[in-house]
Amino acid sequence: MTPERYQKLLHWMEAHPAVRTAVIALNRWLPAVPFVCYPLLLVLLNVQWFRLLQVGLNQTALDFMQLIARAILVPGFVFFGGTVLRAKLNFPRPYEQPGFTPLVEKETHGHSFPSRHALSAAVLAMVWLYFYPAAGVAMVVVAAAICVLRVLAGVHFPRDVLAGAALGFALGYVGMWIF
Repeated sequence: MTPERYQKLLHWMEAHPAVRTAVIALNRWLPAVPFVCYPLLLVLLNVQWFRLLQVGLNQTALDFMQLIARAILVPGFVFFGGTVLRAKLNFPRPYEQPGFTPLVEKETHGHSFPSRHALSAAVLAMVWLYFYPAAGVAMVVVAAAICVLRVLAGVHFPRDVLAGAALGFALGYVGMWIF
């Protein structure tokens, strides 16, 4: 996104204070949804596992324990890999361009590609989809909204969030359904 295009968008948001306020608030708080809900998912899965043990379905409980391990390891490896990738690539952020003023002030330099917010939200959405499809669809919507908000806030280019979401969804799918 060029500084000129973003400034037009910023001026439009300035002319619509409710939208501006909503973008700022959602950009700050919406990323918390996947990260707060993820421990809830792990609690739900462990409750299911414990119930399987109580009724004496030991082999089923063991298989389910492996799924719980995948639900922990897949997001962990994807997050770690995304962090390493963005450190190696070290792409600049939009606001590092001359004439670019972001809606949300941020001091981080580089490490823009891929967006870790998008990557993490997407992989967690895939884990939710695997176990609870209805909640997973809601998490996919949250991940998409996070992507849009990161661009509107001026802290990521569209390519950053698209790459982060694509990696998160693809690696989450591979990790949960194929392995």
